[in-house]
Amino acid sequence: MAKRGQGEGTISKRPDGTWWARITVGRTPDGKQKRKAFYGKTRKEVQEKLTAALNDINTDSYIDPSKMTLEQWFVIWLRDYRAQYVKPETYVGNKVCIENHIVPVLGKVPLKDIRRDMAQKLITDLAAKGYSHSRISDIYFTMRMALGVAADSGLILKNPVERLKLPPKEKQEARVLTVEEQERVVEKLKECPYGDMLELVLYTGMRIGEVLALTWEDIDFEGKMLSVNKALSKWTILPDGNAKIQLGFGTPKSKSGFRKIPLIPEAVELLEVAKERQEKQLAIVEYKNIYNLVFFNSKGGFLDRYAAYRVLQSASEKAGVQGIHPHTLRHTFATRGLEQGIPLKIMQEILGHSSIKMTADIYTHVLPDAKTDSMMKLSKVKEESN
Repeated sequence: MAKRGQGEGTISKRPDGTWWARITVGRTPDGKQKRKAFYGKTRKEVQEKLTAALNDINTDSYIDPSKMTLEQWFVIWLRDYRAQYVKPETYVGNKVCIENHIVPVLGKVPLKDIRRDMAQKLITDLAAKGYSHSRISDIYFTMRMALGVAADSGLILKNPVERLKLPPKEKQEARVLTVEEQERVVEKLKECPYGDMLELVLYTGMRIGEVLALTWEDIDFEGKMLSVNKALSKWTILPDGNAKIQLGFGTPKSKSGFRKIPLIPEAVELLEVAKERQEKQLAIVEYKNIYNLVFFNSKGGFLDRYAAYRVLQSASEKAGVQGIHPHTLRHTFATRGLEQGIPLKIMQEILGHSSIKMTADIYTHVLPDAKTDSMMKLSKVKEESN
């Protein structure tokens, strides 16, 4: 049965359990009403879309779908389908892809006139300019998602950018420190301010964003366990859909990112020393720790990723080890564990990988000549995951 959404159009439940809404957006030249429909899984979702459309109509910013350009649709898609539903970093990534790469080429084309060959040429031209497979994939998937929603909303008949041809993916092997390199890097990290936060990556396999958001409540010294339940977030989305840099607590990369990590003796010792040093610092009046962080800056707030990169770069240069990144330390942790016989499934859980294949790929990169029973089991896991 159709219901009125607070006097704001007609909202109905469909036979399949989803919801839809209709609203009058004007009249045709012969005087007939022009109606627009919105669809969603819940009544609340449809109501939000309906309210946004009514606001556009009331502020004279409503765009007739038949006259809408691709750029105008992207504005709506970012505002109504992304800003409140994805992580700020994901939203900003979508926005950058759109504003820097898609809109300058196709933005003025009417939405209904976008063709597959236009989008394919955009991809081909980006590849010719030397953009990486990863960057081009981000641009493609952003465009595909946005036009998929346009098709689902009835603005276009079908998504014209499905199954575009992307450039081949570059094969990148994980950089891993040898035992001797690891010892040299750790020695130099101990001489650097904040070097212990990079050491902790080596001892736990955590992502650098997870280390930067780590608080003392996450450390169980008695049980020798660390809980990963948040990560550093760089962006805040404003009500108008714009984004600003504002460091804060976010969520781990995926659902599997929420996990507990057993602490090896080196990690326990590092954290105990860090806590003791921090207590001495906080005894000085000018020091404070706003969020009870394990690692914080001189103002008591969040350190950022660039601070971590600078520390690692300084330590690696002094150690004479080139080409490493915080993720190198994470791979190195995984490698040392796998070399010592830690089961692949356990390592997957410690690293917070969403699939065991991701962990298996590290194993095959760093131990390609292994002939053990574990390697045979690994091969079987990879076959089953493909």
